[in-house]
Amino acid sequence: MNIYYRQAQLCGCKTGNGTKLPFLMNILYSLAAKNGDLQPFSMADIKTVLYNRHQSIGCSIEAPLPIVSWRSEAIWYELFKGEERVYLPQCIIFSNGAIAYVIVVIGDEYELRIWPDYSNSEREKHHWFSHHAIVYSDELDALKQSFAALLKHIHKEDDYEAKHPKFGKQTGSA
Repeated sequence: MNIYYRQAQLCGCKTGNGTKLPFLMNILYSLAAKNGDLQPFSMADIKTVLYNRHQSIGCSIEAPLPIVSWRSEAIWYELFKGEERVYLPQCIIFSNGAIAYVIVVIGDEYELRIWPDYSNSEREKHHWFSHHAIVYSDELDALKQSFAALLKHIHKEDDYEAKHPKFGKQTGSA
């Protein structure tokens, strides 16, 4: 499943629907921004996942959020027939099957989002954009642990392909 944005820009302390975060979440967002907790990953590591050598688009990992998929190319998409298109950004989506934690990349910047309506199959229009910033430490910790496990998995797969005769450089014999 994709995460949907109304514009090709980060949402920051607003929901995907463009409304401000509730008061307590807004305070936590401000504190996280001040402490640098909103950017816990390097852009190089994020790009390692998005542009992995084996060109996969998802996997399962042993982590708090075991279901992972990613979109390495952003596109505009017509979500509702006859209405303005929506933006599907580059992203890495982690899920436990019920809720999604997302690293959204737009340009050279990223933000962390949580989408509670990720698995809601009977969404109304506002549910498609109900994602908001990750502000609670337990959510951030689950995402950090899952990202570390994903990065380890990607490196392992890339290393395997580099060494495997089918994928790596093949040398001819005379």
